[in-house]
Order: sequence, then structure tokens, then C-alpha cells
Amino acid sequence: MHELDPQRRDRWSPVLLVVLGVIAFVVVAVFATHPPDLLFGSSLGAPDDGAGKRLTALPTAFGESGEVRLQLRMPAEPFEFPLELRASRDSLRYRWLRASDSLAMTPVQAMTRGSTVTAPDRAGFYRLEVFAPDQRVIVDSLVVGVLLPFAAKHGSTVNGYRIGNYRWERAADDATPPPPGFVEVTRESAETAVSTHFRIADFITHDGQESWPRYVALDPRILDKVELVLRYLGSRDHDMTVNVNSGYRTPLHNRRVPRAASDSRHQYGDAADLAIDVDGDGRVTYLDVLAVARAVEWVERDHPGLAGGLGLYGNRGTTPYVHIDVRGTTKRWRG
Repeated sequence: MHELDPQRRDRWSPVLLVVLGVIAFVVVAVFATHPPDLLFGSSLGAPDDGAGKRLTALPTAFGESGEVRLQLRMPAEPFEFPLELRASRDSLRYRWLRASDSLAMTPVQAMTRGSTVTAPDRAGFYRLEVFAPDQRVIVDSLVVGVLLPFAAKHGSTVNGYRIGNYRWERAADDATPPPPGFVEVTRESAETAVSTHFRIADFITHDGQESWPRYVALDPRILDKVELVLRYLGSRDHDMTVNVNSGYRTPLHNRRVPRAASDSRHQYGDAADLAIDVDGDGRVTYLDVLAVARAVEWVERDHPGLAGGLGLYGNRGTTPYVHIDVRGTTKRWRG
């Protein structure tokens, strides 16, 4: 074992002290200007002040039910993100992450005029990542779906996906305007939750097309209404099996559905056909259908902005289900 000569050790001591001092100064300076969460990419929350994280989505962002997890925007649309902030809005920055894998899709940029952000310019599903002076938070309770504008539809297809044509495109005077755009669904994003009980995959047209991406028209109000119906039925008290028989239908597919209305609301993304096992006995009966119908009436009584159609099916030997939509006017029928 070799021992350092005392005289040499004395000569090195001042040098070591200077080097260690410089290193300490650099470390302190870096951490003072770059919080650890920004340096190392961890999703740190703010110090717990009894109110939880300081950056969350406002309760109003989740619809009247409090269960909706989707907002739809046009490409590059500026909008006020419903951000609840218990700290100064000064110096807030943000970027968009791809919802399916949290990959950064835009550069970090400053928020303007409070919580105003600009939607990504490409169709898809995104989550907002917010940078504040003392934290970095991914707002994972809300997903933003950027629409592919209807104008991107060429003829009867969208990027090779067969849609068909709306009556409006044939210049019918009384035709309902088409949806403003389509949600682009990839194989990876199909499982994205759009509300507490539903994924975007639940609303894809059942037309047998196997290519990706696929395109869906969807009005978040139908999610809100159905979630309220489930709550009125007691979904918070016990598990309830819900099957979406039909969500969005392309006009092409709608023409092939027996007894479907030529201007079915399914084509506009604001309708859903649901088979709900209300009593939890493992099967859907017409008694379940009647229970759902009663809940729909209660929801429309309490939330008139979600008024729409209610159709009951299955009293003629077919599997029972309920049609619910948010067309804006009350309509009732039995199939």
C-alpha cells in the first residue's frame, strides 16, 4: 500500500477545495434555473398543499356528467384549455404529447392570454403537457382529439377509407349538414378512453374495413348523455355490462343496415345503439330496455340541452337494445 507524502497532500488540498467549490457552484446554479423535473423528465407535481396538484382540468371540461374525457378541435385551432391553476399563470409553457404513447409531438411553447393553447396541426389524439416554474404535469384526465376536416374527404373516401356520401353533398335542400370533421383512429389509438365507460373503438363503424387509420364522426354530447343514463341506472353502485351495437355509421354502411333511416343520426356521430344489462343477471331483456328508457327521460328532464331521440328495439324476438341520440329535439319510437 502506497501512502501519499504529507507534503504533497498539503500542496493538493487548496486545489481540491477550489475544484470542489466550483463543482458545488455549478450544481446549485443549474438546479436553481432548471428544476429537477425538467432536467430528468419526471412528472413531478407541486408540493402538497392539501388541495392536490396545482394543474388539473376544470370540472366543466368533463361535461354535465363529469365523465367525458374528450374534447374535439380543428387543426391549429387556438382555444382556451380548461385548466384549473392554483398558481400564477405567468411563464406557463406547454407541448402536445401523442395520447397513445406520450411521445412529444410539438415543441414547447408559451401559453398566451391565460390558458390559450393552439391545437396540433395534424389529426389524432393528444394530451397536454404543462410546464410551470416549479412543476411539469401531463393533464392525463382529458384527451384532445384533433379532427381531420370534412374538406379532406375526396369523393367517397378519406385517405382510402370508404365513407360514402352524405345527402348534403348531393345538394339536398333539407339535408342535415355533415359533421365538421372526422376523428382519425389508428390501431394504437383505438383503445383511447373518451369517457369513463367508453373507448373510441366502441364508435368505429362495423363495416368490415380492415385498413388503418379509420375515421369516426363523434359528438362528445352523446358520451355525456349516455354516461348520465348509466349513472341514473346505478352504474356507480354496481358493475353494469354495456355493449355498443352501433356508434358511428358511415353513409355507405348506413345504406346497408336494415330499416336504418336514410338520414340516420349515426352518420353524424351523435347517436348510439346500446344493449345494457341493467339488473346484472347476465342477459339483456326488454325489462332492461324499459329501465334505460326511463333513465333517458330523467336525463332529458334534468339536462334539456341533451334532448334527442329514443328508440326501443327487441320486442319482436330480436336482441333488445336502445337507440339514444342528441339531435336537439325530442323524438320517440319503437322498432
